[in-house]
Amino acid sequence: MKNYKNIITAFLLVLSISSCKKQLEIDPKQNIDANIALNTTADVQNALTGAYTLLATGDLYGTNLVFLPDLYASDDYINWRGSFSTYRNISSKAIVSNNADVTRTWVTAYNAINTANIVLSSLNVVTDAGIKDVIEGKALFIRGITHFELVRLYALPFDASTTNSNLGVPIITTAVKTIDNITNTVARNTVNEVYIAVENDLKLAITKLAAVDDQYAAKAFLARVYLQEGKYNLARDIANDIIVNSPYRLITNSLEAPFRTKNSSEGIFEIRQNEQSNAGTSNDGLATFYASYQNSTGGNVGRADALVSTTFYNSFETGDRRQTDMIYNGTGARTGLFTKKWYSFYDNIPVCRITEQYLIRAECNFRLGSNIGASPVSDINTLRTRAGLGNVVPTLAIILNEREKELDFEGFRLHDYKRTKRSIGTFAYNDPKLVFPIPDREININKALIQNPGY
Repeated sequence: MKNYKNIITAFLLVLSISSCKKQLEIDPKQNIDANIALNTTADVQNALTGAYTLLATGDLYGTNLVFLPDLYASDDYINWRGSFSTYRNISSKAIVSNNADVTRTWVTAYNAINTANIVLSSLNVVTDAGIKDVIEGKALFIRGITHFELVRLYALPFDASTTNSNLGVPIITTAVKTIDNITNTVARNTVNEVYIAVENDLKLAITKLAAVDDQYAAKAFLARVYLQEGKYNLARDIANDIIVNSPYRLITNSLEAPFRTKNSSEGIFEIRQNEQSNAGTSNDGLATFYASYQNSTGGNVGRADALVSTTFYNSFETGDRRQTDMIYNGTGARTGLFTKKWYSFYDNIPVCRITEQYLIRAECNFRLGSNIGASPVSDINTLRTRAGLGNVVPTLAIILNEREKELDFEGFRLHDYKRTKRSIGTFAYNDPKLVFPIPDREININKALIQNPGY
């Protein structure tokens, strides 16, 4: 059984600062240390590290923010064969409002947001202006991307043709530091309001991070946000800026490299795992569910719970290295087809890669009939050449297919199908069954929260 955190409310986070070690301890308990204080730059930096640590857990980018969007859109894509009912119910769209993975993702996301807010509320103790800007920019980045991930999972999709006045998620910008700060009357903002808040956080983060390469992580997410909103000119221009001006470059000789090599030239924002720090090796972590092979001593690596659908495997063109190099026959806990992206417990998790920016620029240029930076033909064929394929004159369908093949099993499928209004199996893109419930425990605690339809 999974060890899920027992937290009274999504906004509770214990932050204990040791005056000797200046170390942040994140301890999910049922109360808050009422004497929390960040008194030095080191304290604030340690708190920021704590926020990033939360992002790396299995609750967020260590597993669920990458795994769940693909599992949720598993039709003709992923065959779930595991024993965890929480994941099985997500795959079959039979989710209940107390689903533990839906709950832990919500809880830890808001804990990360709260930690970022605590950092932002403590900036007055940072005296060096340059350091202060970087800390502020990173905290805004965390708050922005986490609200973005939440609204995409727990609300109906953004639709550029509407006012997006449907319910999104609560926007939290005030730090909860003591019991007295807790309120159980936080309502859901609209989808439009959440996207505005996300944009504002990321745009300010880019300004604050202008002197460091971290700006490109914020830009990569902002391009992703703009694409989701159908703001194609803005998404295109940011993607082009990243391709032209950032230090990140496509790796042409290895499709595996971004997932194996720390600080690879493709990795704009990545979770760097190792034997001491990883999302999990038995009941959590991407390789836990995706891998199926025997190691050098004959032991099985991975639970082999998530198999690549033969329908998806057969949709690749003959000779496509994204099929031949990155999908393999399992030899471990299960036989069948498995993605090689999540192969080792200690591998990289590239949340944002330069590859995505080529796809964004190509799609947006095509939709707008423009050639900013490069033509869609050039961008798509650059990726196809790397995949060992011949050139094409792309249509929108071809561009979306290239996107699906380049970014498969990286957490894009659900969000891409929703934004392009494609059905997932028998479910329409805006079906309430493709929206997570607000966790039961949150509804019970906070009477201002309104549950999603169908739960």
